[in-house]
Amino acid sequence: MRMNNSRKLSFLSRKKKGQKGVVAIEFAIGFMGFWLMCMAWVEMSYMSYVSAIGDLAIAEASREAKKDNDTYLESFQAVLNRDDSIWSNIVDSNNFVTTVQYVKDVDDLVKVVDGCEPSQNQTSAECGSADKSSIAIYRISYDFDSMFTYFMDQTTVFTREVIVIQEYERSQFEI
Repeated sequence: MRMNNSRKLSFLSRKKKGQKGVVAIEFAIGFMGFWLMCMAWVEMSYMSYVSAIGDLAIAEASREAKKDNDTYLESFQAVLNRDDSIWSNIVDSNNFVTTVQYVKDVDDLVKVVDGCEPSQNQTSAECGSADKSSIAIYRISYDFDSMFTYFMDQTTVFTREVIVIQEYERSQFEI
């Protein structure tokens, strides 16, 4: 019996000697997984916030621009690039791509299939004529660089559109 007990003890002591550092390795792997999960949660929260900021930005900018007399695109961009806006500290206004597409009436609005796109290397575009166009489609796109782009190598584009009745052109609007 003594032999069996001594064999068990030597086996257990050999087994313990072979497991040095296993807890540290398990902790490191587990902590990395936990850290990535937390960072993914923070990233998703930030993406949601940027999306909401985009909604707010286009609502305010189109509201201000539609009241302008003749420079709708310039007014639209001026509101987006204000330093005192709520989004100026969170998003980079240089990543906004803005477009305004003018439409004469509802029949023409129904026919709009493709949105107004700026030329290559430009950040704004104006499609159609503002003169006697009672409807405008204001659009912003925001290139969002994720912290996980290192793994995915792509950017996410948030795009928002608002269709508004132009205040100074509304007399041209007929139903």
